[in-house]
Order: sequence, then C-alpha cells, then structure tokens
Amino acid sequence: MRREPIFNLPPLIPILIGLFALIEIAIGFAGADMASDLYLTFGFIPGDLSERFGSDVFRALEEASRLKPDADDLLGLAEIASYLRQHPSALPFSLISYSFLHAGWPHLIINSVWLMAFGSVVARRIGSVRFLTLFALSAIGAALLHFVTHTNDVMPVIGASGAVAGIMAAAIRFVFQPGESLSGFSLDASGSYRAPSLPLLKTFQDRRTLRFILLWLAINLLTGLAGIPLGLGEGSIAWEAHLGGFFTGLVVFSWIDLPIKDDPASLV
Repeated sequence: MRREPIFNLPPLIPILIGLFALIEIAIGFAGADMASDLYLTFGFIPGDLSERFGSDVFRALEEASRLKPDADDLLGLAEIASYLRQHPSALPFSLISYSFLHAGWPHLIINSVWLMAFGSVVARRIGSVRFLTLFALSAIGAALLHFVTHTNDVMPVIGASGAVAGIMAAAIRFVFQPGESLSGFSLDASGSYRAPSLPLLKTFQDRRTLRFILLWLAINLLTGLAGIPLGLGEGSIAWEAHLGGFFTGLVVFSWIDLPIKDDPASLV
C-alpha cells in the first residue's frame, strides 16, 4: 500500500513559514533594543504615514507629553515619535514588511496554522506568483484600513494576520463548492481546488459562505473589542487590520484567480 504524507503542502507555504521562523529567530538573537528598532523600521506605523502626508503627529505627541509629564503612556509614545523623527520607518516597503514580523512564537504559530489550512488550497489553485501577489495586496489592504482607524497611532503593527485573513477570504470563494474541502492537509490534493469560484455578490448569498463570514467577523470583534489576547502576548489585537485584509482578499481574488486547467501540476 502506498504511503501518503501527513501534510501535503505546496512548497511555497512551508517556505513562507520558514521565512517567518528565521526572522523570529534572528530577532530573538538581536536583543530587545535591536528588536525594537526593527519593529519601528519594518513594522507598519500609521502615525508615520500621517506625518509623511503633512500631519504634525510627532510634534503633537511630544507636546502632549510635556504638558503631562507624569503620564507614562504619553511619555512612551513621545519617545517613539522622537525616534521616528530621526529614523523614519521603511515606508512604503513597511506596508508589506510588517507582515513578516511577529510578536513572539505563539503569534507566529497561530498565523502559520491558518496559512497552512487556507493557503495550501489557494496556492495550489493560482500558483506561487499570484499567491504572493494576493498575500501582498491583502497585507496592504490590512495596513490601510488600520491606518484609517488609527491615523495618529505611532505603535507599530506587526504580523501576517491581515495577509492570512485575505488568503482565507480568497479560499472561501471556492472551498464550499461541491467536492471541495476547507482542509489544507488533504492526503489527496487532486480535487481540492478545481471548482469554479463564486462570483463576489453570490459569495454573500451562499448560506455556507455567509455563515463563515459572519462567524469570522464575530470572532474578530470579540477578540478585538473585548481585548481577548488569544495567547498573543500583552499587545492589543489589530482587528481592523484583519478586516482590511479579509475584504481585500475577498475582492481582489476575482482578478487574481486563474481559469481551472486540466493539469493541476502546472499551477504548483
């Protein structure tokens, strides 16, 4: 009897996860000060983007700290603002680079699990180049919605959650179709991505897809608004970024998706 692998993943998925892990290991060896510098340089900082557009975000934070010298939270934000004056973040590159940084191993592992589960079927369907395009666009969409809701915030956003949410949204455009599966760990991948995707409007009319979207939204609102950390550390969850990535992936998949071909191997 032929043995099948436990995990049947397209090569791009473990490569991405391995890259996340290598970056996390490097940050661990770099030390706390260097890690902070990396987060402020390659994380996405809404206030820095506002500053580039002409807003006096940094000056306002520094002035507020001078008026309230006993406010430790303001002092910390003013120190970040002063740092960013001398060392601006890597915009526009940081609109994507933030998704390769994580707030510790639990954060990385959770994102990696979701990436394996949903990213595998999407990568098999559209191939590596289109998958990376979808990942990047979802990361940008996540960052921009977070920017809209946190215009003057100088705390860096990090993590692949927004980009992975976009991949998840792309997957639900076709995984609920007859013969499909939500599992990215299928032992037989031959039929796991071949159904035509739902048109965007019909995605919200299909009961299974709509239930998934509503459940996903409820979980994000619960974890974000209630401040439930889900083991990701003491930092708050950028749930708005998750929404931005999700709806970006849901929409742009219409342009990124490929017509289904007879030979699935040609897409890997």
